[in-house]
Amino acid sequence: MAEGLTVGRRDGGQEIVRKTSTTLELLARHGTLEVTRQRIAAEKVLYLDAASEWEGFEFIYLLAGRLLLKNDNEAVTLGPGDYLYHRGLPERVHFRVAEDVELLMFASPPSFHLMQGEIQELMALATTVEEKDESTAGHCKRLERLALLIGERLGLADQQLVTVSYAAYLHDIGKVNVPDEILNKAGPLADAERAQMERHPLYGEEMLDGKMFLTEAARVVGAHHERYDGSGYPKGLAGDAIPIEARIVAVVDAYDAMTSERPYRGALSEAQAREELRKHAGTQFDPRVVTAFLAILERGHVS
Repeated sequence: MAEGLTVGRRDGGQEIVRKTSTTLELLARHGTLEVTRQRIAAEKVLYLDAASEWEGFEFIYLLAGRLLLKNDNEAVTLGPGDYLYHRGLPERVHFRVAEDVELLMFASPPSFHLMQGEIQELMALATTVEEKDESTAGHCKRLERLALLIGERLGLADQQLVTVSYAAYLHDIGKVNVPDEILNKAGPLADAERAQMERHPLYGEEMLDGKMFLTEAARVVGAHHERYDGSGYPKGLAGDAIPIEARIVAVVDAYDAMTSERPYRGALSEAQAREELRKHAGTQFDPRVVTAFLAILERGHVS
């Protein structure tokens, strides 16, 4: 287990109360100590910062759900009644939310307003794009889940999983700068309209780049319409020049789009969508990412 991190368990079971959203609530404050309650949805990836990024004491007690703590080759599942604490970590520690969790956090120095600001800003960005483009309702959440499954199968580092999670959820944020009549047009786009649509990855990258916790995700958002053979946009990147997280988002974005109804066409069957991915592996898509995703589909991990 990570140096400086202590994990404890309490014997006995407890009924798990499922929550469906990610929320943060300040329960009490005394001097520099804050007590917060957090509810975090399943499939999220979260982390505790290293001492070089954040100094202080943190104690986390799980009320409900399951957290998967990964460190090198060791993995520990934490459930209701388990806890962990630290007074400074040599490196960042990551967790995967295996089931919706509710937890209590005791932290010093205060961090509630920083975390609250990040969560509110992220949710506002996501809501903005879903309200702007009617075809993205539910699309962002599905992409986040699928991208994490592929990232884990490919063995991405924990921080890369955090990046691909944010980027998949916010990949189309740049569409807020594209006129509604272009976004929701039923027929083919004119050349000028297509040129404007194809700027949305750059718009998204610019919107996210100034936010400290989204800097890496911004790079991915800017590249999620690049193609493996270099024929994509906006910069014509090819192969490994495209961030692996962006190559993952490209595959799950295409699959979800193909299997969803659109104003200009009906949905493809899952079998048809899988065949399209195979057909374009090596040209539009990274073959390794396609192979990983098809394996996930074959195992029935995607409903």
